[in-house]
Amino acid sequence: MEKKNFFKLVALIIIFVIIQTYFQNTEEFSVVIKKWIGYFVPLIWGIFIALLLGPLVEFLEKKIKLKKLIAVILSIIFMCLVLILLALMVIPQLISSIKELNSLYPHILEKITIISDRIMIYLEKKELLNLDMHEFNKDISGMLKNNVANIQNFIISLFKNMLKLTINLTNFFLGLILAFFILLDKKVHMNTRDNIIKVLFGKKRAGYIVEKITQSRDIFIAYIAGKIIVSFIVGLSVFVVLAITKTPYASLSAVLLGVGNMIPYIGSIVGGVIAAFLIFLVAPIKVLFLLVAIGISQLLDGFIVGPKIIGDKVGLDSFWVMLSMIVFGGLFGVMGMFLGIPIMCIIKILYRDALEKINEKEGN
Repeated sequence: MEKKNFFKLVALIIIFVIIQTYFQNTEEFSVVIKKWIGYFVPLIWGIFIALLLGPLVEFLEKKIKLKKLIAVILSIIFMCLVLILLALMVIPQLISSIKELNSLYPHILEKITIISDRIMIYLEKKELLNLDMHEFNKDISGMLKNNVANIQNFIISLFKNMLKLTINLTNFFLGLILAFFILLDKKVHMNTRDNIIKVLFGKKRAGYIVEKITQSRDIFIAYIAGKIIVSFIVGLSVFVVLAITKTPYASLSAVLLGVGNMIPYIGSIVGGVIAAFLIFLVAPIKVLFLLVAIGISQLLDGFIVGPKIIGDKVGLDSFWVMLSMIVFGGLFGVMGMFLGIPIMCIIKILYRDALEKINEKEGN
């Protein structure tokens, strides 16, 4: 067997073993992967932020004629200001929602009890049900009171997760620092990357690998930038509709649906359900305005803004989109669900290239 074919066979066996291990021991496999990735989280954040801010740095440097250092600093400041603005929009309304939910809980409990009494009385009159009403009401009240305890436990768990949040924020800020140095010496880092590829894969294959890395980077940037712009427009359209109709939680609903739109299918549903629940507690009838706002935003995303901004940059059908979200979401959580689509797109490109090479060999 040739050396080249031997290495291909070994690579295929390793890939098969990894896939088999994932499906046979999904939880254990995910824990191991997450543990290893945890060591590189600041570096991953650094590369991700550098990719995201790269076009902005280039624009400030070439169009505005700013020095490299100033362009990088301004880009990072701009990103931090956007994140702070989002936090100032969401956190106060979130705290307000929790307080309002807590104050409304006795009223909700009373309403549910009255409605359940009426239903039971109607069913008894029609001889469709034979229950001891006192015992039934006691069970319902006990269940709802237990839910109060569950809410309290949930609030306690939030405080316990503060430590985890602090660690995540620390990783993010370390990533910002790494992104600063990556953007500042971009050419040096790219030359280093190219040299490492030459050492590992040889000069002949290095050109192809660098080309695919560049192509992958372009896909990531185009997809992420496109998704951010589309999600901003979706959030803005929701906010405008809810603000005009004076629907409560307009800002929070806009952020939930805008951020949710970053994750195809699932994100918008989750964001919409949370927003609908919060509005329903305060003004049930105004949930209709939220549904109208969601309908308008999805029309903009699916038929007007989305195709023009993102276009065919992904080129995956619904099956592969869902598969990428399930696999990468299971491995890397929310970030995996978001980045799984461009990763799957890159895998598709590599598959096509490999298939073309095989066809060319067979043709010759």
